[in-house]
Amino acid sequence: MRQDNIHYNIDNLASKGALFNLLIGEKSGGKSYQVKHKMAVEHFLKTGQKFILLRRWKDEVKSDKIEQYFSDVDIEKLTEGKFNCVTYWRGGIYLSYFNAVDFKTTKGVKMGYAISLSQEQNYSSLSFLDVGNIIFEEFMSRTSYIANEPNKLMIFYDTVDRKRGNVKLWLVGNTISRVCPYLHEWDLSNTIKNMVQGDIRVITLKNETNDIKLAVEYCRETKQKSYAIGSASSMISGGNWL
Repeated sequence: MRQDNIHYNIDNLASKGALFNLLIGEKSGGKSYQVKHKMAVEHFLKTGQKFILLRRWKDEVKSDKIEQYFSDVDIEKLTEGKFNCVTYWRGGIYLSYFNAVDFKTTKGVKMGYAISLSQEQNYSSLSFLDVGNIIFEEFMSRTSYIANEPNKLMIFYDTVDRKRGNVKLWLVGNTISRVCPYLHEWDLSNTIKNMVQGDIRVITLKNETNDIKLAVEYCRETKQKSYAIGSASSMISGGNWL
């Protein structure tokens, strides 16, 4: 029997209203597309609130990589032809227009920032009161983590949020390994261990002063075919853990 591909939709997770949101699942399953489309570009166009695209290392925050990240978002359609691409300049992410006649790109409206977590200390005195969403891509690493990374992320989050409690954090990761410092630090290992694909769990975490709502989604299998072989193939094509 033929099974149609299932396209991931972030709306179910977003409807939970959590401050912190974890999206985990198969590689190339549509998680990144949904979060950058709806929580970055669309959210900015609707509300004027900017976003931060957060990566782990400095060399991940370069113009070619940032612009490539947004290349599958139909900017022209979303902006009704006013812009047709995304450019990166001096830490800012801009809606821009590329003229195919003279091959010139005109930088337009700034809609976000690109920042590396490894340099979070450089931003501690800056103001990000115009930011509504932080998107941390590939928070589950196949290689290495920054020392005390969960603490660095929370320090950076507090720098942006400034104790307002209204900046949403979206952590996007592929199912690689449950040995992840975030799962340990936030006591999520047992929760995720008992989840099956398609589940969303909402948890209340407590600090010294507040209750924080956190939601985890173990995304459904998309049924897309993969041509990878070996132990990685189950992670890529089925969202299973390595």
